Amino acid sequence: MRCIAFGSMIVSMLWSLTLQAQQNRSLTCLSAAYPPYVIDDDGLTGIDVDVVREAGRRLGLDIKIRLEPWKRLEEALSAGLRDCVFSYFKTDPRKAYAMYTSVPLHITQYTLFVRTDQTPQTRTLQDLFGKTIAVNRGFQTTPEFESARRQGQIKVIEVGRDEQSMRMLALGRVHAVLTNADVGQHVIRKLGLDDIEPLMPPMSITPAYLVLRKAPEFEPLRDQFNWALFEILKDGTYERIRERYIDEAQYD
Repeated sequence: MRCIAFGSMIVSMLWSLTLQAQQNRSLTCLSAAYPPYVIDDDGLTGIDVDVVREAGRRLGLDIKIRLEPWKRLEEALSAGLRDCVFSYFKTDPRKAYAMYTSVPLHITQYTLFVRTDQTPQTRTLQDLFGKTIAVNRGFQTTPEFESARRQGQIKVIEVGRDEQSMRMLALGRVHAVLTNADVGQHVIRKLGLDDIEPLMPPMSITPAYLVLRKAPEFEPLRDQFNWALFEILKDGTYERIRERYIDEAQYD
């Protein structure tokens, strides 16, 4: 027992020294505006922004967050020109130049939104065959959705912003909207559209992560982020941050 206690003390001391060494260090992390995860409105806020900053606080890191268009950000990260980026899906090509945290920043749920007067007869994509669905232009959908589009089972209208597609749905110009569940809920809340709701379960569920440049010197930092993000989940901080931006009652 003395050996175990001594070993635990050594681990704690080493971890404390590591955190002290991080003090006064800064890290620049980049992302793109994507409410409610990254909101660019008189300063940067959002679920992912707040979580990353809280992780930095716990690690003694001064994290500076900047915005950059996704395409440019991807090119710079793949060229080794960016140290920290969020939030990314895991893909095989990215694994060649990026290290992922083991704890995701959020879970992306691609979900169909419909008007509340439609929900009794609309529960799945099949119930929308022959109807019109709005999606963001360039939006990555799901295999099931793309198959239905190719076979002409649904008509798809591409729009520039989720706000536009939700307004179209409220006006009856489309029968449904496919988008990220959190994004959809944020837009509904922002626009005050009480007559729109998501269909559950979502069509797909995919975790999104903070990533670091793939280099040996960033491996200890990745492990530290893993610890901080796990603690943020475990102690309820993540849920409190999320509730600032998402009305959970709309999921029930």
